[in-house]
Amino acid sequence: MKLEKLKVILLMFAVLAFTGCSSKKMYDMAMAYEQSSAGLEKKFITLDFGEMVYLENDVKSDVTLVLIHGFGGDKDNWNRMVKHLDDKYHVLVPDLPGHGESVATLGLGYTTTEQAQRFGAFLKAKKIKNFHIVGHSMGGAIALRYVKENTDNVTSLILIDAMGMHKTKSLGDILVEQSELNPLYDVCTKERLETLLNYSMYKMPYIPEIFKDVMLAQKCEKKALEREMYADMFTDVKLDALAKSITVPTLILWGEKDGIIDVDNAKLFHDAIKNSQLRIFKELGHVPILEDPEKTAKVIDGFIGHYK
Repeated sequence: MKLEKLKVILLMFAVLAFTGCSSKKMYDMAMAYEQSSAGLEKKFITLDFGEMVYLENDVKSDVTLVLIHGFGGDKDNWNRMVKHLDDKYHVLVPDLPGHGESVATLGLGYTTTEQAQRFGAFLKAKKIKNFHIVGHSMGGAIALRYVKENTDNVTSLILIDAMGMHKTKSLGDILVEQSELNPLYDVCTKERLETLLNYSMYKMPYIPEIFKDVMLAQKCEKKALEREMYADMFTDVKLDALAKSITVPTLILWGEKDGIIDVDNAKLFHDAIKNSQLRIFKELGHVPILEDPEKTAKVIDGFIGHYK
């Protein structure tokens, strides 16, 4: 563990011990610290469908990156990676509806088509144009749908362990077919949380136990909503034909040890999207942005450098 991170963790535990601060409060403090370290500020915007919460930095740059998290994730998944971009870019990171702190109601509709439309409404309200879009997992499928309808507004597309094409049957496919106890959303015990984390990441970052308690409470509270979002997502997540129509410069990143979406699917995207680039991360799983945020940021930075 890096010395800086160790100092922060020790400081937080000292605060907990001397102030009686709750685990949730400590977790929120840690996320606020990560946001601040990455130069990000939490903001809010109200749209026709409800409120969206997002992170944004104040970097004055002609280059904008918009980052879309995956299913069950949120804006804070990107904090550590953004930190390694060294304030080169204007960065925007929304919580998608149903996730994080954004509007989250049963019955809102959470297909990738609906999420892409809401994402577009968010960008329009923010007056964001000519940007680079980075989508992780489900966020990759949403990014693909957005790019298909808004090619002229996108400078490049970066897909990280993306949903949308299937060569080798993935864990997600299997769970849709047969599992009542889905580790991606049925998470109400510590064992289920550990299963989720182990499926998701091959190179596990350090997570204090008190933070796992908070994560568990948050996942369990959203169980019914996540079940609905998961079902909605799989109604229109097959994007083989759409992928073949993508013409913007595209980088495909994938963790070789991905336990959620098999690495074999990376080549499908690479073959489908003309002139795309493919990079496989050895010894990383489904979430490179958390498993090795520095390496992920370096590869993204190098790619974007050709299209500024």
